[in-house]
Amino acid sequence: KNEYVGGFGGGHLHAESFEAVQEHEEERRRLAAEVKEARAEMKRERASLKERAAGTHDAGVWTSSLLRGDERFTSTDGELERDLAQATYGLVSAADFRQKKEEVEAAHAQREEAAAAALELKRAAEAAERKERKKQKRKAQASKLSFEDEDGDG
Repeated sequence: KNEYVGGFGGGHLHAESFEAVQEHEEERRRLAAEVKEARAEMKRERASLKERAAGTHDAGVWTSSLLRGDERFTSTDGELERDLAQATYGLVSAADFRQKKEEVEAAHAQREEAAAAALELKRAAEAAERKERKKQKRKAQASKLSFEDEDGDG
């Protein structure tokens, strides 16, 4: 018969044999290990959430998202077709249509290349700025931790 007899924190397990007690002890250890792993996983998850939250509360992140504005919501799927429709409004010949289509496609390709180049320059500038800020921060931190003797007795 297995019955739990005990009070505050230290009960005793009465079992029919030593092997049964050993099985219960192994199960207790296994469950304790599972609890320990679950707590460690919660700790890792909490740390990653704090890291993400720190990044979202950074003023630079808010500023960059505000500067991006509505670019997240713009659709470029129908832009070429819309521009072509506007350029060929009304009755046009097939030759005029082909010519306008080529012009519109060339202009669209140039806009995309210019936008990609501008985006690349912006990202490079932001990366350089982050690197410079990090360098300045490290330099300031290193000057705080200097162990040099300031009065020259050294």
